[in-house]
Amino acid sequence: MEAPRSEEPHTDAEHTDLVHTISNYLIKNSPGMRVVKTALAVLICLVIEYFRGSSMPYHACIATIVCMQPTLKSTFKAATDRTIGTIIAGVYAYLLAVLLISKTGMLPESLQFYLLIGALSFPLMTLMVVIKKTASLPITVIVYLVIMLSVSSTDPLAYTAERVAGTLTGIAVALFVNWLPLLNKIGKRFGKVSIAEAIEQHLENHNT
Repeated sequence: MEAPRSEEPHTDAEHTDLVHTISNYLIKNSPGMRVVKTALAVLICLVIEYFRGSSMPYHACIATIVCMQPTLKSTFKAATDRTIGTIIAGVYAYLLAVLLISKTGMLPESLQFYLLIGALSFPLMTLMVVIKKTASLPITVIVYLVIMLSVSSTDPLAYTAERVAGTLTGIAVALFVNWLPLLNKIGKRFGKVSIAEAIEQHLENHNT
């Protein structure tokens, strides 16, 4: 009558050992903390943009994806470069919007406008190269094109400010997520292990 009760703790120990082995395997074979952090940053950006009432939340998401780097130090450097690029792109796009739309009355949907916007991206890229900010060149051109290809003809300043604010939000979120101590602590446990190794380890523990 007492034999079944004596085997029950052994069964619980086996179950705990299996769960521990599976947990370690999942941790070690995760896609990596950069992927986890990027996904979390995108989620936070969407929540922030929702409460900000933004009509185009993807600006913050694009910025946080582009800005996210493997370490806090590299993310801070990327955030600094991309902040500078975003501000430059915002000022450049606003001046062009005022000149082409408000002053000359050019239609934003016209072929002439599209051709000019494409051609005028060259001076912007050249400027980023001259000031030695080539790392921020992609986000600079993205912000410029997004603003110019969807700018309102009624209030270019408000639209430009909103787009720049969304991009800066994404950059700030990327920096915040990469700083989080809890995520960095978990990230230290990430590694590589084969499924065969995990099974072999479990069987070895089970036999002993």
